[in-house]
Amino acid sequence: MTGRDQILSALEAALTLGDTSVIVRSAGAIAEVHGLLTLRQGAEWVTLGEEGRTHVHLKIEDESRLRYAQPDEGLAALELLGPDGDLLCRVSFRGTNQARAENYNPERAANVRERFGCLEECTGR
Repeated sequence: MTGRDQILSALEAALTLGDTSVIVRSAGAIAEVHGLLTLRQGAEWVTLGEEGRTHVHLKIEDESRLRYAQPDEGLAALELLGPDGDLLCRVSFRGTNQARAENYNPERAANVRERFGCLEECTGR
């Protein structure tokens, strides 16, 4: 998925499912933020969460894309990739890791896959 409006719509839908973690990585740091439920579009940056409280700013450039991933041993996630293909941000859905039976929620996993699985197929992943 590459259109900015489509990316924003999918990110907003993901956040409203609750029990999500927004993960941002760089070469020297990883930030993981739980419970962000709002999305606000600014002129240049998108804000996940609320200003003045815990939040993440994302710059969604032209040619950025969103894909869905469901590894065998890991959480289902929407991944925002920059124009160069680098992973900018991941919205992970807690309760979707089959390898952790004590936390796995098959109904939630199926719901997440039904909602976002087409993004996996669309990217050929």
